[in-house]
Amino acid sequence: MLNVSCVKDPAIFKLNNLNNNKIGCFGHAGMGFYSIYPINTWVSFESCLKRGADGTEMDIQITKDSVMVIIHDKFLEESTLCSGIIGDWTWEEIKNCKIKSTIFKNEKLMSFDDFIAKIPNPKKYTFTWDCKLNTFGNTAYYKMYARTLINTMNKYDIGSNVFIENPFDDFLQIIKDIKSDTKLFILADNFEDGLSKAKQHDFYGLSMNNKNISSTQIKTAHDSDIRVTIYGLRWEHENYTAIEKCPDFIQTDNINYILKIFGKYNKGNGLLYSVTK
Repeated sequence: MLNVSCVKDPAIFKLNNLNNNKIGCFGHAGMGFYSIYPINTWVSFESCLKRGADGTEMDIQITKDSVMVIIHDKFLEESTLCSGIIGDWTWEEIKNCKIKSTIFKNEKLMSFDDFIAKIPNPKKYTFTWDCKLNTFGNTAYYKMYARTLINTMNKYDIGSNVFIENPFDDFLQIIKDIKSDTKLFILADNFEDGLSKAKQHDFYGLSMNNKNISSTQIKTAHDSDIRVTIYGLRWEHENYTAIEKCPDFIQTDNINYILKIFGKYNKGNGLLYSVTK
């Protein structure tokens, strides 16, 4: 068993986890739900990565013709000027849908292909794909979705740089059956349930809201070689207490604060450029 713990020095955190004793700092859908940037857009992702983040979480849905689209809401009209469900359209039919924003009026719906084309060195970052399903319990749909994810990872040779999140262990197991080394995280509201499923399927990790997991539970997960991602973080004190729990990764809506704590913040000095903007 691993003896994983975390104590705070007056000036720094001393970390001991399964991520080389470091916490991976990821933006939540880019700069987060509370920034001026619309979530899941290039301007939000670019700002997040330029500031020094290790990567970013993004919400993924699949079109009718198996294109990965970066969008959170089930219905297009919730966040774009188009309408309908992603899975009912081809990418060609919706690729010009504009994002609702009073500031960034020219931002469009983005495919993962669009996103990766703008990153000079994608292997420098880790991307968490929070997979949104529009059909549940449909094995054929799950397999189509899984193949699309795996084909994309293979296309860009980024398998080791992608985490996949979803609350349905049967969906994640289908991905694992096709590509056994995929880094799969079970999303859970209850720690015992999530840990049980992660151990049963030998998943890479467990993703939980900060309010639903304790430092003791994270240590228990680590003892079973299960990595832990914490999300649901906005205010400084929430981010601070999340760090004290010693997770392996943090997805935050306040990426600036986390980066400053770990000395990674480099606003204005980033080397990330829009290649095809």
